[in-house]
Amino acid sequence: MKLVHFVVADQFHFGMVTDANEYIDLDTACRDYLGVNPVKGADPSRFRDMRAFFAGGTDSVELTRKILEYIDRRRKAGWTPRAATGARFLFKPEEAIRLQAPVLNGAKIYCLAQNSRSHLAEQGKPLPARPYLFTRFFNSLVGPSEPLLLHAVGTFPDVELELAAVIGKRGKHIAAADAYQHVAGYTIALDMGYRDLQYPPGATTTDWVMGKGFDSTMAVGPWVVPKEEVGDPYPLKMELTVGGERRQAGDTTDYVFRLPEIIAHLSQGITLEPGDVLSLGTLGGLPGFEFGKESRKLKAGDVIEGSIERIGGIKIPVRAE
Repeated sequence: MKLVHFVVADQFHFGMVTDANEYIDLDTACRDYLGVNPVKGADPSRFRDMRAFFAGGTDSVELTRKILEYIDRRRKAGWTPRAATGARFLFKPEEAIRLQAPVLNGAKIYCLAQNSRSHLAEQGKPLPARPYLFTRFFNSLVGPSEPLLLHAVGTFPDVELELAAVIGKRGKHIAAADAYQHVAGYTIALDMGYRDLQYPPGATTTDWVMGKGFDSTMAVGPWVVPKEEVGDPYPLKMELTVGGERRQAGDTTDYVFRLPEIIAHLSQGITLEPGDVLSLGTLGGLPGFEFGKESRKLKAGDVIEGSIERIGGIKIPVRAE
């Protein structure tokens, strides 16, 4: 199950991509399903966007499976995919569909730094004693149909592949043993930043805002896969290429801190809410692409591809602002 935000003819839809590469608007499809299969107290508004879906928990996932079975039965009977209201809910890729980031404005975005053994080793740094994070804001996000932007003020743009978890259940003071109850699913993040601005010459501190906060410098997507389908996220194979050349490869067991520790750490003082994103950190670079190497610099025209096992892949071009 691949949950997406997409736009057709400037109209926003929340739904999913099928194995046949068709796009279903789940809100409209749910209303059609409930019209034929009424369920007392059922609320189709859970499918208005990703956050509402996650707030419905496993019930949302189960209802989606029933909707898909319903659509499959109707199609085999020669039915045309149009709801009783006359509204369409099945779209084809050739209909100029634009995928958007599966993150809603207002979501909190937390990024793990120093959370990869291989990445720490190539920097000569020790393992941290506790999770170390910075935040991003919505202005820095792009979806799968948009480019990452290079800004003239930075001279060392670099990109990293990361596994990202999406929160599905609100909570605070969450015990590590209960952490996965608050996870909805997983997606892919491409974290672009400027090393020269992140670590200014002569400075003794890290400038996260200038290094990682510029417009259109983090790609998220192309979809969210529910945790029930991903299973244990350790290990998941990960690979990053730029222009077809491999820059990173490994798996999620390289992470120093795992989701239960991270969620317990953050929720000591922060209320996590449906739709919040935790980007878990990058891997070290392959030989020739280690941290700080000139070979890691991005340039306009580059095409970045990131893939994570059981989630899929994301392909993003790089453009000058």
